[in-house]
Amino acid sequence: PICCVLGHVDTGKTKLLDKMRSTKVQDHEAGGITQQIGATFFPISTIKAQTEALYKALKKPFQAKIPGLLVIDTPGHESFTNLRARGSGLCDIAILVIDIMHGLEPQTIESIHLLKSRKTPFIIALNKIDRCYKWEAHPELPIRQSLSQQPEEAKTDFETKLKDIVTALTVDVGS
Repeated sequence: PICCVLGHVDTGKTKLLDKMRSTKVQDHEAGGITQQIGATFFPISTIKAQTEALYKALKKPFQAKIPGLLVIDTPGHESFTNLRARGSGLCDIAILVIDIMHGLEPQTIESIHLLKSRKTPFIIALNKIDRCYKWEAHPELPIRQSLSQQPEEAKTDFETKLKDIVTALTVDVGS
């Protein structure tokens, strides 16, 4: 399967992929902004390793019937609409990255419309949650465990921002 990563500029799409690949592609891009479509094949062994803590927390076995996943990284800058359209036209599934501090931005909404028009299933990845007020980093933990260990101020800030994004998705985009 082919998975496309979409979202507004500077939401951390490439940085997320860098973490999974153990690379620093984003650090070498002009102005730190992706300006072309990139593709990476993640073998199923890599996906299993990256999700090990999640499956352990869920107390479920990892199961997969695919050899891996081809992930297409698309630029988020407004001038690259054609590249996002091409990328979204190739994918079987997609990940829409949203910066929790900024919520829905123009290219996020554009990406949602592209995916919905093609009936492409997608998940939303909220990124930059470590910028929530008083957030304490636990990079080794799955998000649910990390969230449970946060001070009340961080939990409240996260929940408020999450509700704002859900509302915007419902009202502004009609999800």
